[in-house]
Amino acid sequence: MRRTLRLVPLIALAFPLVACGNDNSGGDADGPIKIMSIASFESSTYSIPQLETAIQASVDAVNAEGGIDGRDLEISFCNDKFDPNEATACAQRAVSEGVVAVVGGMTPHTAAIAPVLEAAKIPFIGPGGGDGIAESEESAFYPINAGSSAFVIGAGRLAVERGGPNVVVVPMDVGSSLASVDIAKLGIEGAGGTMSQVTAPAAAADFNPTALKVLDEDPDGVVITASGDTATRIVGALRENGFTGPITGPASIVNPASIEALGDKAEGIVLAGRGLPSSYTENEMVQQFNDEVHEIDAEAPIDDISLNGWLSVRLTAAVFEGQEITDGQSAIDALADIDEPIDLGGIYPDYPGLSGGVPHEDYPRVAVFEVQPSTVEDGIIVPDGDFFDPLEG
Repeated sequence: MRRTLRLVPLIALAFPLVACGNDNSGGDADGPIKIMSIASFESSTYSIPQLETAIQASVDAVNAEGGIDGRDLEISFCNDKFDPNEATACAQRAVSEGVVAVVGGMTPHTAAIAPVLEAAKIPFIGPGGGDGIAESEESAFYPINAGSSAFVIGAGRLAVERGGPNVVVVPMDVGSSLASVDIAKLGIEGAGGTMSQVTAPAAAADFNPTALKVLDEDPDGVVITASGDTATRIVGALRENGFTGPITGPASIVNPASIEALGDKAEGIVLAGRGLPSSYTENEMVQQFNDEVHEIDAEAPIDDISLNGWLSVRLTAAVFEGQEITDGQSAIDALADIDEPIDLGGIYPDYPGLSGGVPHEDYPRVAVFEVQPSTVEDGIIVPDGDFFDPLEG
């Protein structure tokens, strides 16, 4: 039976649907289907409240269309506060609330919650890439895009293909960013390039010294694996010191606010991402995403993390349709029952599920190992090429 992703109307209700109490039933055959989202919605280190807005908008729209075989989705949210202990507590709460799935979250602590979800047989559908290793390997996870490792590999390949063989990788001096250097190297060497590394101090007040060290390597291209404000400032320093070649990185290195802050210095940044840019409203479903989110909050930031959460709810609805969903195991069974790829509107490649095998054995939870190249043009991120597998020449 073919599962297609239903394009719900451009409408969203303004009333949150939050699960309450500790009812340990994921939903009988007639009642609502309980799901949860776990993310760093708010913390002193990293906050993504826009993800909650996007997921709520997607749930509201699914329910406005009639739900899943007449059953509403009922969503609860758990803030992990960017803390592994809090993330574990969120997973335990998912078990106690009896949710059938965790959907569309974004936490750097997926490795901490994996054992809890696995023991309870609760799938995590569409994790946002906070921990690319755990999400691509642990059996609790069902990523609907290639994941952060693929984005970094893709950025390395694009640096060679768009610039030349001599590539410098610039991480921050923190664990996750440093760990991504060897991942970028896979893409660089796979495309016939060579890599050197210049590490940026995360707490630096001035990134001009970092930029000058990069330029001493005479690079054809630069890969940035830092994130947030640090990535923005490194890009600015490279451009201010005269580097005109391609600067690449995973799509998370910039967002609309940082592009605006960089101005002309953002032009030509090449990104490897999960799918079409969240601002690319020429795509019907991306426009729908923007409309539904802004129906709830006109000021909500639009980014690829919130698009992933929104789309994860849509895919979950398509997977559950026609299935008797009562608990986590029944959700896992529905995921195993996908017999034709689920259409994701061209935002991501169609999702085929895991029953037919995976492209690369090192990433056993990744059903489609492909990334989308995009470029900053006139201050906007636009698609710049077709989806590609960064591990294939």
